[in-house]
Amino acid sequence: MTRICKALAFSAVMLLCSCVFAQTSAASSKLSGFVTRSGARLMLNGKPFRFAGGNLDNVNLASNRYSLICSITGRIDAFYPSHWAIDDAFETLHKMGGTVARVYSAGTQGSPLAIEPQLGVFNEAALRQLDYVVKSAGEHGIRLDLVLVSQQDYYVGGRDVFSHWRGNKSFYDDQVVSDFEQFIHKVVTRVNSITGVAYKDDPAIFAWETDNEIGDSPVWWENRICSYIKSLDPNHLVINGNVLVASAAIPERLAEKDADIYVQHYYEHWKNPWNLATDAAKVTKAGKAFIVEEFGWDRSNTTVANLEKHLSEVEQNPGVAGDMFWALRAHIAPGKLFPVPGEGGEWWALYYDGLDTGENSAADMHQRALILQAHIRRMTGVR
Repeated sequence: MTRICKALAFSAVMLLCSCVFAQTSAASSKLSGFVTRSGARLMLNGKPFRFAGGNLDNVNLASNRYSLICSITGRIDAFYPSHWAIDDAFETLHKMGGTVARVYSAGTQGSPLAIEPQLGVFNEAALRQLDYVVKSAGEHGIRLDLVLVSQQDYYVGGRDVFSHWRGNKSFYDDQVVSDFEQFIHKVVTRVNSITGVAYKDDPAIFAWETDNEIGDSPVWWENRICSYIKSLDPNHLVINGNVLVASAAIPERLAEKDADIYVQHYYEHWKNPWNLATDAAKVTKAGKAFIVEEFGWDRSNTTVANLEKHLSEVEQNPGVAGDMFWALRAHIAPGKLFPVPGEGGEWWALYYDGLDTGENSAADMHQRALILQAHIRRMTGVR
C-alpha cells in the first residue's frame, strides 16, 4: 500500500471513530422526555410517573463531618468527590431501583469550593463538578432534584452567606433576593461543559428546588423565586422547599402558580412524625403534586415493622408522587466507604451492605436497606 493510500485509510478510520464517538456521547443518557405535572399527578411521555429514590446529599460537594471547617484541624473539611465516587453513588442507587436522586449540595455559596465563593464571583471548577454529576446521573438512568440554597450553613454555605454579603441584611431584603436570583441564573442557564447540553434541555434534571427547609419563607418570596426559575427554564418542575408542616399548608402557599411540587420531611427523632395521609391530601386537593422528600429509616426513627408500614402507605396512596430516603452513602474510592458523617451517627447515612454506626448495627442497616430496595422497585417497576 502506498503512503498516500495508508494516509487516506487512516483518515477514514479516524473519521469513522469520530462519528461513532459523537453518536455515543449524544446518546449517553438513558433518559428521554421531561417529567411534567398534570394537576396533582406527575407525567412522563404521556404516562403517569411515580418514583422512589434517595438523597445523595454529598455527591456534588462532600464533607466528612458535615461542616466546612474541621473542629480538630481547623482546615476546610469539604471536598469534591471523584468522578469514580459519583459514578459509584449513582450505580448503587440504580442497583436499588431508584430513579430520582436529591442533591442537597447542588447549591453552594461562600467557600473556596463553592459555586459562588464570593458575591458575584463564580467558580468554574465547582460548576464543572456539577456538570459531571448531571452527566453521570443521566448515564445511570437517574433524574436529579437539585437544591439551590439551604437554611443550614453546614458545609454548603446557605442563605446566611447571602445575608452576610450584604451586611447581615434579611435574606428577604430585595437586594439580597436579587443576589440569590443571580446565583439561580448562573446555575439554571448553565450549558454542560462535558455534554454540551444546556441544563434546561437535559432530561437528567427532574426538578429545581427553591431551598432546603427554609421554613419561614414568605409566600411572596416563594412566588418570586418559583416564577424566576420557570422564566429561565420552562421545561423542568419547580419544588417549593418549604417543608409542609401544618402551619405552612395555607391556601396562598398551595396556590403559587409556578410551584409544581410540595414536600415533607419525616423524622420521629426530631419530633416530626409520619403524617402522610393528611399532608398528601392537603396538597393534592390544591391540585399540586406531593412527595416525601426526606425520611428517617433507622431505628432511632422507626422500627422495622413501622418502616414497612410507612412504605406500604406510600405505595397505596395515589396522592404521593414519590419518596426519597435520607441519605445514601457509597464508596469514596474502590474498597473504601465514605465515613459516617457528623457526630454520633445521627445523619442516618445508609450503606447498602450495612455498617456499624452510632445508630445502627450493620445487620440491621442491611435489613432496612433491602426493605427500602423492595419498596423502591415496587414504586418504579424496576426488576
